[in-house]
Amino acid sequence: LAQASNKFRVVRVVAQCGTFKMPAICGQTCAPGLTFATGGSLQRAPKEHGIHRFWGLSSALPNPAASIERIAGHQGDGLRLQSRLSLVALAAAGMATAKRVKRQHVKQGRVSPAPPVPGSIPRPWEVGPGQKTSPVEGFPDHKYSIFRTDDTSIEIKSADDIQRMRAAGALAREALQVGGRAVAPGVTTREVDEAVHNFVVSRGAYPSPLGYLGYPRATCTSVNDVMFHGYPDDRPLEASDIVNLDVTVYLDGFHGDTSSMFFAGRPRKSAYLLCEVAERARDAGIAVCGPGVDFREIGKAIQGVADEANYDNFPMAHGHGIGSYFHGRPQVEHVRSTKDVGLMRPGMTFTIEPVLIEQKNAEWEMLGDDPWIVRARSAAWSAQFEHTILITDTGHQVLTGPSVDYKALAKESLQAVANSGDEGPAK
Repeated sequence: LAQASNKFRVVRVVAQCGTFKMPAICGQTCAPGLTFATGGSLQRAPKEHGIHRFWGLSSALPNPAASIERIAGHQGDGLRLQSRLSLVALAAAGMATAKRVKRQHVKQGRVSPAPPVPGSIPRPWEVGPGQKTSPVEGFPDHKYSIFRTDDTSIEIKSADDIQRMRAAGALAREALQVGGRAVAPGVTTREVDEAVHNFVVSRGAYPSPLGYLGYPRATCTSVNDVMFHGYPDDRPLEASDIVNLDVTVYLDGFHGDTSSMFFAGRPRKSAYLLCEVAERARDAGIAVCGPGVDFREIGKAIQGVADEANYDNFPMAHGHGIGSYFHGRPQVEHVRSTKDVGLMRPGMTFTIEPVLIEQKNAEWEMLGDDPWIVRARSAAWSAQFEHTILITDTGHQVLTGPSVDYKALAKESLQAVANSGDEGPAK
């Protein structure tokens, strides 16, 4: 028996119980290996059944028979459960919690001009003279642009290119950790952005988003219901806010791109679970990568995780090719797709960055006339994690790894507050 919450349990049947039926899960007969959910108290069934009878079967999962039995097949005896199943249970419990919370759109603050970048630091060609200044104009054009129709090939990086991409990816990961450490209640996302900005330029690199298609700052900071491209502004983060910090750096002619969620103070259970599943969805997409693999396998893997947890998988969030250009081929679908973009080959580099939303079939909207900020119309919260991936001869490498331990950073922040005796800003 895995205790996921005081209202949700996951159970694995470990012995045959004859013809005993469980109507709450489509009338299936109990059998060894069947897994189901219950939200009621427990009572032992007659001894000859060899199992416990459970009352008050939960409807926290939309179809427990289809959703949970599909991922059964655990190793070990008794009621030991794999962490994968436990996570699905936790996510389902979190969904029930989320539905009871009335969400409101996060208030946007004032966006100020970014700090300067020293003239000695090389700029990406995408922000040079004559380049496009708004997303409505489309992406900058180059040989591997996703909008080219005369050539659909995907770039294979040289050994030298790969070494430089490793350096850019490693620096992006360092910068992400710097920004994550700055996230706390009372801190503005502008201050988080400036911490990253100053770190990146101190290492002789350029913050890639700054000036790209007119973007005003060094990073994207998407809070709560903002799915992506949130502007760093002067709104102080509130206790229990969640923040996606998206960092891209341009170093020695190449970009490295990564993002992670971070907690401002102690998160709500529903937000914590949403972030856990979103990270796991990204990692599932990465896990299938390797030479000869169809790019569509990434979306299948991600969608499977989202479906099991009953979260929405935002279809307009795409991964992308990356290198000397910020965005290029392939366009990586994070949902199940029939679009064929080819097979992975050694030397290809691209990002995987799905967005999961706590509400199924969530509608989205742009923030007024702004060309960047995308949010859930219902104010449902979302979570996103991102890595830059290299395909190798034998599998793949995460160029922006290892993942930043956002949970550990939150614990450090809470401990620092406790040691100072400061309970933080009043809500």
